[in-house]
Amino acid sequence: MEFRHLGNGQTFPPVAPNGRGYAIPVTQENYVEIFCLTPEGIVGSSVAANWAEITGFYYDDKSWEIILRNYTGRGMRFRRGHPCFMVAEGGESILTSTQGYSIPLCTMNRISFEKTKNPCQKPA
Repeated sequence: MEFRHLGNGQTFPPVAPNGRGYAIPVTQENYVEIFCLTPEGIVGSSVAANWAEITGFYYDDKSWEIILRNYTGRGMRFRRGHPCFMVAEGGESILTSTQGYSIPLCTMNRISFEKTKNPCQKPA
């Protein structure tokens, strides 16, 4: 995937900013803070992975998942059909999308974007 810089810190396709993401895990019924995106990678409840440790992502009609190399079988999997939202670092407003794209798609784009910075890291 090729990313174009649009100015004002935006890219196309849009990428999720650093900040805290909230969604409903497939094993629960309520929203929880699921991850924090940082310049180094992703941090979640008992999960921490730099961008190189993220091996891919998955998105279908029922769920979306971030696949982590060191957490086999414990991937970060969340329900679709309920909006995922994010509070960007340094901000207080709640984002349900970035440039019109949902937070899950922008998170997956962020993983791909970070992999393009180091071509030895490729998402699945």
